[in-house]
Amino acid sequence: MNSITPTPLEPHEQDKLRELTAQSWNLELAISGVAMFAILQLPDLLDSAFSYLQHNFTLSTEGLANLLPPLAYSMIRTALNILFVAFLVNFVMRAFWVGMVGLLAVYPSGIHYDRIPFSTPHAQQKMAEEFGPLDRYILWLDKRCNIVFALAFQFVFFLIVVSQLYVLTLVVYLVIKPNVPADVWHYIKIGMGALVVVAYTALIVLSLKKVKETPAGIRWHYQLTKATQLAMKIIMVGMFRHSTFVTNTFYSHIPQQRFARTALIFMTVFMVCFFIEYTSDMARNDRRTSFFNSRHLYSAREDSLFVNPNAYDNQRSEDEYIDVASIQADVIREPYLRLFIAYPKSLDTLLTRLAPEPAWPDSLSNPERRHQRAGWMNRQINGLIRLTVNDSVINHPRLLFAQAGTVQQRGWQTVLVPGNLVTGRNLLRVGINRPGKPTPEDLIAIPFWYVPEP
Repeated sequence: MNSITPTPLEPHEQDKLRELTAQSWNLELAISGVAMFAILQLPDLLDSAFSYLQHNFTLSTEGLANLLPPLAYSMIRTALNILFVAFLVNFVMRAFWVGMVGLLAVYPSGIHYDRIPFSTPHAQQKMAEEFGPLDRYILWLDKRCNIVFALAFQFVFFLIVVSQLYVLTLVVYLVIKPNVPADVWHYIKIGMGALVVVAYTALIVLSLKKVKETPAGIRWHYQLTKATQLAMKIIMVGMFRHSTFVTNTFYSHIPQQRFARTALIFMTVFMVCFFIEYTSDMARNDRRTSFFNSRHLYSAREDSLFVNPNAYDNQRSEDEYIDVASIQADVIREPYLRLFIAYPKSLDTLLTRLAPEPAWPDSLSNPERRHQRAGWMNRQINGLIRLTVNDSVINHPRLLFAQAGTVQQRGWQTVLVPGNLVTGRNLLRVGINRPGKPTPEDLIAIPFWYVPEP
């Protein structure tokens, strides 16, 4: 087989490359330090983005549309954690390499194994054979630092791919799906599934050695490769070329079996880390879930018996979203409740079915239409929301539209003066009246304690 060799560099280009290579270690230290600092700032930004997406764009609390955001959230957090470890390892290794270079500058002759005290000549010979000279070790360490640094950036490219695929899937489920009829969406899913099956089948068949050696196989394999590259160029937003250089460099210098084995080990470690991160995120984001920290006589699944800090204004930060509803405190001294009910996008799906909007007369002006529409919305939500304090039903909660906290979360607010509060523990229930059903559908039950001023 003929060797495929790209055009070599000119002599002046080779000298420039050697000069840059010799000076790259200080840039590696700086880049690794800055990258680690930046990665430490990303989780807070990711949490804010996830909460905003969950409360303002998630259309359903069931199916893939509900499962996809937490899966992507945990996968990105896992990738960030591994990326931080990769840059940290490179930083430590490169700092140690600098120390070794400085040590060699102090002792240019390196290690004299025959001068090592408290050792026999046989042991000295074995150490010399096993460890070798100091300058060779420094060169070996320098190569490993460069490899780790390149792998760290390759993982950055992987993170970009994951993020773009996530954004693409969100566009499909949040923009395309709601605007497509259900029967049409069903056929779209079948078509997309069939396309994926055909693509994977073609990839497997065209990767077979016997198929690749035929003229038709060569032609179709090239077309499939070009199509894959085009898709990756779109997904990676200008990073495909840079990632390809790193991948092809490793792939052309590492035997195929070793490369496949290393990739398998990496994916296994990544999936284990992802599972741990996912279970941890589920337990943190949903206080009812506890996979590894259960108790025999402890449950968080019954609202009326669980004190949820998110349901009390004095226990929740202002930049945190309210899950369902919230009152001013877990222990109140005044004879009223300041209630805020969150209005997430997922609840809009239900309310759209329960309260279809009427057709407004064309003769109405825009201000009149806006006024009547707002009044109609307020009457509808006051008829649908049902509030119960202890055993007393509040028929007219007088809810008003409101936005809570620094995140300006949309919802409804009211102040309740029940008149039946008892000293000690009380219970507020928030539910939705469904036409044709005798009992409301509970959204949340908030326990609280009333301790009046003496």
